[in-house]
Amino acid sequence: MRRHDLTAPPGFRPLPLPSQPYDDVLFINAEAPSSHLFEAASQRMAALGDLLQILENGAHGDVLPQETARLASALGLLLADAQALHEAAFRRVREEEGGTPAETNG
Repeated sequence: MRRHDLTAPPGFRPLPLPSQPYDDVLFINAEAPSSHLFEAASQRMAALGDLLQILENGAHGDVLPQETARLASALGLLLADAQALHEAAFRRVREEEGGTPAETNG
């Protein structure tokens, strides 16, 4: 990810690659309620499921390779967003329960 000298508001973390090529555009409010973060992650996972269903239904040879590549790109973007949101929600639950944020490698 290309880094810029950016001071994000407290509690806001940039979405990781491959969600964005730079770290100064898309952010997660890590202090949002965990239920909001989980719901946003769930929406993206549902979209992933919809796209996978399109691929499954197109397995009969009527999906062009270019369409498959575009679907795979969209799947990767949604997956990265969902993973970042899910991780933020998990950390937020720990904070809401009085614990400390979980350590991750991200």
